[in-house]
Amino acid sequence: MDFGGGAKRDIAVHEAGHAVARVLSIGRVGITNENAIRWIEMEEGTPHCSVFELPLNMPGLKEFGEREGIREGTRWTVEQWRKLFSYMGIDPLEWASVRVFELTAGAAAQAKFIDASFHLVWHDYGCSDDRQNVIETCQRTGLNGSEATRLFAEQAEQACIAMDNTDVWRAVLALAERLPTTGRMPGSTVISIVQNALRAL
Repeated sequence: MDFGGGAKRDIAVHEAGHAVARVLSIGRVGITNENAIRWIEMEEGTPHCSVFELPLNMPGLKEFGEREGIREGTRWTVEQWRKLFSYMGIDPLEWASVRVFELTAGAAAQAKFIDASFHLVWHDYGCSDDRQNVIETCQRTGLNGSEATRLFAEQAEQACIAMDNTDVWRAVLALAERLPTTGRMPGSTVISIVQNALRAL
């Protein structure tokens, strides 16, 4: 992974960690090969693994949203989120667990790569968006402070355990090595690379 500096290598591994965790969650809370990952972007200052938080292609979803006043671009209430989860047949706590696992997996991968503690990486500026997304995830599912803290601790531990798995770590490094220096890699390409690496192909 020669991207011209250690920081960029760290970032590539970080974003790969998010993506691999997402692939590991395929089959849960409506995540499929087709909707798991939009793309990974490696632009300077704005690296990002873009995912579909919910299976938005579900039949009848748009009409349901219109009836319940749930519209894109607006801030949804906890009650609206609950109605949405119920309509989709998704358990809110499982959804939150999957999201927090994925969000903490970037820091878990980066920490392993640079041989640092998870918490040192997690509290770095580079994880500020991930930290905010964890907070929002817990708020959307109506978790109180202690419940949110417990969920975060559990899923951060699971993310670190996952990175110590030989197949998972091989997939993280395989994807990181293939990520472009700049621009986007399509989600379908990301998933193919990760799944092949997990199977050692």
